[in-house]
Amino acid sequence: MADSSGSSPRRSPLLAAFLSGIFPGLGQLYNRERLKTVLFLAGGALTAFGPFNPLDVDIDMNDPAAGMRKVLLASLPFLAIATWSVIDAYRTARHSGGASDVR
Repeated sequence: MADSSGSSPRRSPLLAAFLSGIFPGLGQLYNRERLKTVLFLAGGALTAFGPFNPLDVDIDMNDPAAGMRKVLLASLPFLAIATWSVIDAYRTARHSGGASDVR
């Protein structure tokens, strides 16, 4: 799919965003950005499964609303990284001359 000028092939911004929506870093991998891929994958893994794991939050069955607030607050770092990853992947693919470039 590369054009005749020898530049990198076009990337679909929507596909890049979708992949990053599955897990942070996958859209950067699709866009062939190695450093960003490693950083977003590491950040996503640490905030989803590592020491900042929102699934480790204890929920008191006598007050489940308070427990759910704790889970939501513990999920904010992952949600921030995931959102940043989706936006970055979309913008990078769009700037690379993606076929789905909507203005």
